[in-house]
Amino acid sequence: MIQRLLITGGSGDLGGVLSETALNAGWNVYSTYLSHPDRIRAGNPIYCNLTEPEHVRRLFGEVVPDVVIHCAITEVSNAFETAIGIAADLLWRYMPPTARLITLSSDMVFNGRQPPYSENAPTTPLTPYGRAKARMEKSAPGLIVRTSLIYDFDMRNKQVAWMLTKMRNSEQVRLYTDEYRSPIWAADLAAALLDLAERDEVGVLNLAGPETMSRFDLGRGLLLALGYNADNYIMPASLAGTGRPPDLTLDTTRAAMLLGRSLLTFTQAESTWNATQHAAEHAQPTL
Repeated sequence: MIQRLLITGGSGDLGGVLSETALNAGWNVYSTYLSHPDRIRAGNPIYCNLTEPEHVRRLFGEVVPDVVIHCAITEVSNAFETAIGIAADLLWRYMPPTARLITLSSDMVFNGRQPPYSENAPTTPLTPYGRAKARMEKSAPGLIVRTSLIYDFDMRNKQVAWMLTKMRNSEQVRLYTDEYRSPIWAADLAAALLDLAERDEVGVLNLAGPETMSRFDLGRGLLLALGYNADNYIMPASLAGTGRPPDLTLDTTRAAMLLGRSLLTFTQAESTWNATQHAAEHAQPTL
């Protein structure tokens, strides 16, 4: 039986890839957006302001999903803490009780001083975004997926787009050499989420890349993969004095056990992406 999947934040970096992946896998996909309907890549687009009760109530009147994957950032001005909490509360209030819920959280719930972080590590956020996600984790039903920097080999991806904007404006791209994360390829994360969508796991699960990378190495790697001479544009920088968490490495051992595989390293993701690009370029139309 074809299942209905509702993706909040369908116009975002993860939402766009997730909607395409789900549709190709046979799901009946519905994707919400707030201000960028043109960024909905697949499925049925639905306008919804997730901080408005009437919008969310109407959403679930229109769509009765089997699974909800909540990956919207819900940015309203700079009120991250308020918006994230309101959106989550409204989703949980109005969604059908039979629907399975997967909520995306972040490695930013930690202060970066005692890595690697397991699922049961106490949260110690330093930023408004991290505090909002930490509070959300405490009350979210279903499965909470804690992830890291979501990258893609796509100029629209925010891990790439901000660098290209700087380069077009002839500005230096400053990348931290001493900030460490567990970045994950959007396509790999999407596939893992759809796998989990058909299981009964609950609680917190770390779902991120299996290797620690600095922001410098990630940014440089993305630019090189996209054909830019990265060293002409980027400049090493230190996060000293910024108040940012220094090392948010996540322990993904449990995720690998549940999925029966390790998630892809950056090098593996780039190789897979290159192979896909090569196959697409050489595909012959069927006569």
